[in-house]
Amino acid sequence: MAQVPPDPRFDTQWNRSELDGARARYIGTPWGEMALYLVGDEVLCAQAFCPHLEGPLFEGSRCDQTITCPWHQWRFDLRTGRRVDLAGRLLGHAERLARCTVHIAVDGRIWLGPPLQDS
Repeated sequence: MAQVPPDPRFDTQWNRSELDGARARYIGTPWGEMALYLVGDEVLCAQAFCPHLEGPLFEGSRCDQTITCPWHQWRFDLRTGRRVDLAGRLLGHAERLARCTVHIAVDGRIWLGPPLQDS
């Protein structure tokens, strides 16, 4: 009998209706410390701490899909994970945030897929 591989999805135990567009929701996952962000009608998931000096990125200020680290003002696009400048332009091949795919179940429950493999 063939073995069924384990489901790579992670149940966050959170419902979309419990998210606040003004604040990130910190969450521990099998892939590390992540945060859930409600951006408009979309739920995004990115690493919770800044790759610069491990500042609490999830506590930073957010404008649309851009998050700013409260320690040294590094900015990242939550959709691409790429570091951006003040105007939102990409900064070359700079650091990139880990991000997970987000799946919303019919009942609103939030599930995460493994981190995206960026090229």
